[in-house]
Amino acid sequence: MMIRRLERADYNQVIELLKDFAWQTEFTKLKREVYDYEHVKQVLLRCEKTGLSFVAQDDASITGCILSILVPDMWVPEIVRLRELAWFVLPEYRNQGLGDQLYMAYCQSAEQWRRQGRITGYTMSRLSTTPRKEYHDFKLVEQTYMVGA
Repeated sequence: MMIRRLERADYNQVIELLKDFAWQTEFTKLKREVYDYEHVKQVLLRCEKTGLSFVAQDDASITGCILSILVPDMWVPEIVRLRELAWFVLPEYRNQGLGDQLYMAYCQSAEQWRRQGRITGYTMSRLSTTPRKEYHDFKLVEQTYMVGA
């Protein structure tokens, strides 16, 4: 198993992975037969070019990913944070440390960017269905609640 940066050649497999992710969330409106693939490819391009996004690869198959983008602060645009958008491992590859490896690749690279001054901080999120995990060095700054999907 290898953890590496997201590349354009990965997009189709990552889209299939994200479809699995969407179907496993509580967001019923994400569970569709057809998605806007061009939009998703544009998001993946932004993740690849501006963020720190990684995939887990087993032979030729992408089995997990962590995706992030750069986001300037609404009030102070010079404050730029790295925002994690999605973190997912296929169920059959869970409990093998892949999620931890993706998390570590993201955090180590993000911390390097923070020390270099490229970002002021970085985020991790957790769906309500995700098992609890200790996010060392992270502090809770926001909880998101939703009506609808």
